[in-house]
Amino acid sequence: MQTLTQLWFLLNRLNRFSFKVNSDNESVTGWQGEGQGLIKRRGSVTDESVEPELGSIVETIERGDYHVSADRKVPMHNQYLWQFQGDHIRLTHLRFGWDKPVFLFDIIENKQGQLVTRQSHQCAADNYDASFVLHADSLDMQWRIQGPKKHEVLDYIYSL
Repeated sequence: MQTLTQLWFLLNRLNRFSFKVNSDNESVTGWQGEGQGLIKRRGSVTDESVEPELGSIVETIERGDYHVSADRKVPMHNQYLWQFQGDHIRLTHLRFGWDKPVFLFDIIENKQGQLVTRQSHQCAADNYDASFVLHADSLDMQWRIQGPKKHEVLDYIYSL
């Protein structure tokens, strides 16, 4: 539980992100590259001396650029809703707006004390899982995407 609380307060302080995308030879998407950008928040909590309330939310809006190659840059945008639920943090993608949220997964602390997804997010034939590593001033988040056509790993670093 301590680790989920630490994640919650860290989420409320993060300002920037960077990521790398790697796909293996079996992936037909060919996604490779890296990107970076800034994070805006709504509904953030600043008083870390107070336990987060059940149902507390923070919305993060990521905007940046994805460098597919040395000469090709693509603007990127993600919008997430994080909700503190005590024994887990629920992550929802707001890619279609607040009126059409897409539930991704619940983040839990496993028996080894690691932050992982409770279960995979299924999108069409693809499985999405994530794991999280907390640092004092940053968060490492690794997405693993597996499917008939996708074999990708996205390594995100969120920082202050």
